[in-house]
Amino acid sequence: MAQKRKDKPQTEKPVRLSAIDEDILTVLLGREFYGLEILDELNQGRPITLSFGSLYPALNRLEKKGLISWRWGDEVDDSGGARRKYYKVTGVGANTLSGIQQYRLRLAQRSGQG
Repeated sequence: MAQKRKDKPQTEKPVRLSAIDEDILTVLLGREFYGLEILDELNQGRPITLSFGSLYPALNRLEKKGLISWRWGDEVDDSGGARRKYYKVTGVGANTLSGIQQYRLRLAQRSGQG
């Protein structure tokens, strides 16, 4: 007779983030930006410039993981351009980023760099 397994309490699986994902969360933390603003913030002083082709797939990944959310901007834009999509970090995203930043700090301290 097969033994019945007791259900273990489900623990949250760690969320994997690429360096670009982490950079985007850092830029958006406590702020709300549309795509071009995010790109401008990310590319200031960046050794390898990030393009829209890298940004939007990363934003989609972060949204699917529940780390960011978005809203549409006003229908009519002052510049006459397309309607903007504004992104911000969710609570889960802020907690995930905080955990990663704390880990990096501990890692730097252990290596004598912090």
